[in-house]
Parts: sequence; C-alpha cells; structure tokens
Amino acid sequence: MTDEPNTDFFAKWAEDARLFASRPGEDNNAALTIIVADFEYSYDRDRHTGYRIAEGRAAEPKVRWPFHRIAASSWLTLRFTPGKTVPEIEDPVVLSARTMKEAHQIERFFDALRAEPQALLATWGGEAKDLSAVRTAAMMHDLVLPSQVADLHPHSRHRLDLCQTSSVAAPSVHLPELAAALGIPSKPSASKDIGALVAGAEWARVEDQVLADVVTAAILTIYQLAILGQVTCERAATLMALSDRLKHACPNSAFCTRDLAPWARARHAEAGLRGTIFRAPSTTLPVAPMHQSKQIEGELA
Repeated sequence: MTDEPNTDFFAKWAEDARLFASRPGEDNNAALTIIVADFEYSYDRDRHTGYRIAEGRAAEPKVRWPFHRIAASSWLTLRFTPGKTVPEIEDPVVLSARTMKEAHQIERFFDALRAEPQALLATWGGEAKDLSAVRTAAMMHDLVLPSQVADLHPHSRHRLDLCQTSSVAAPSVHLPELAAALGIPSKPSASKDIGALVAGAEWARVEDQVLADVVTAAILTIYQLAILGQVTCERAATLMALSDRLKHACPNSAFCTRDLAPWARARHAEAGLRGTIFRAPSTTLPVAPMHQSKQIEGELA
C-alpha cells in the first residue's frame, strides 16, 4: 500500500473542472443562448421481453433506457444579451406521439440544436438518461447527432445538467424536490403517473407535463447561471416575461395558466415591495367566523 496521491484521479478531476468552468457564458458580458429540453417515454416491452427470453435468468428485469421510446418532447430557447435585463424568450416547442413519431420528434430537436450551434443545451438529469435515450433513437433512425449531443463528455462545455450541477458531490435529488424547496411550481402530474398517462394516450396531460418540466428546468437554469455570474438579469421581470410568453403561446396549458402565471405575478409583486416580506404558510388555514375575528382583534388591541 502506498501513500502516493493518485495523480490520474486528480488530473481527471482537474480536467472535468476545467470543462465545466469553460462552458459558454462564463463571461456575463457575452451573449448566451440556452436551449432547455425534456422528454417523456413509452416502453418497448416487446423487445424487452425478447431480450429477457434470450438472456434468461441473467436478464435485467427493469425496462431501462435502451427500451425507452420518446413519446413526447419539449424545448424552450432563451437568449441573454449583454445590457438587457430580460432575456429574449421564444415560444416553446411541444411534440408528442399524438401527431408525430419518435424519429420526426428527434429530427425537429436536432434541427433546433443545429440552428444554434453555440447554444448551451440544458437538461435535468440528461446525462443520466435523456441523452442516452436520444442517442439510442438516433442510432435506430439513422440520424447524425448535433454537436451538443455528440460530445460524449459528461461535463461537456456544450451542455448543462442541472441535476449534476445542483448537487455536485451531494446526493442527487428529483426535479420537483428541488423546485419545492425553492418554491418553484413544477409537474402538474406526479412523476410516477406519467408512464400510465403515456400508455393511456392521454396526450394533453403528457404534453402539459413535458412542457412543465422544461419550464421548471428553465427557471432553475436562470437561477443557477445567475448565482454563478454567467448571466445577468432582473429575476422578477424575467419570470414575468416567461409567464407572459407561455400564457400566449400555450393558452391550453393548465400548468402555465393555473400554476405558473399566479406564481410569477406574486414574485413580480414582491420585487416591488420594500422591507421584509412574510409569506403565508402553504397549507390553507381555516378562517375564523366574523364574531371570533372581532373578539381576536379586541384581544390584540
């Protein structure tokens, strides 16, 4: 046994750190385009069953990402320009198997990335699953990867995995977990329900879910890059601009109208206040009858 340091480990650690730090946008005086993406999946159970029969007792029982077929896709483009306090926000793209097959969804996504070759691709947990599923789909449909996906390094300067960069060495958490901790609205349907919604072809709810994931991830991207000094913006005005854009682009989205819009308005109102802001508890408290309210007021006077 030796006490000599593992130079290979430290060299790799240093290289990973360099790649992370060299992502586009490290200079907040430079323009930065971000494409935030998310996907929902169906399961190719027929091929998975064939695999299990062929492998027998050695087969993996869980339907893992090689057998996940892309059933819905969404992405949103944000452009940060030096001197502007609010980024330019494009209409989100939301696709699903309701009208488009997996191959065409992936082609549309790849075209969007190629149209912005300098854009940073942001995902939640993309390095752990989504990008592997996307590359598998590209192999299946004979598609060439855009540069943001072709770079195989997990700390690629072309990408930002919010799950990785939020936790770093701490245990990874779920998107709605971090969103709840920060008071950000997320997922209109529970994460565990999305598979059943896809299987039941409830495409309106699936589309709202994948859009909601992109919106929440976009807000976390803004928060994270702002604390790193990689973008400069007025947070409340940016959230309001995002909400307004989505309200007009996605008027049928329950998430955007019911959850995001009032939340963004509240954050915007708070930004205009002075002094300490006290928020009510998230649980709804019973309202005292009028005669009790008068009694309480008298006791407090």
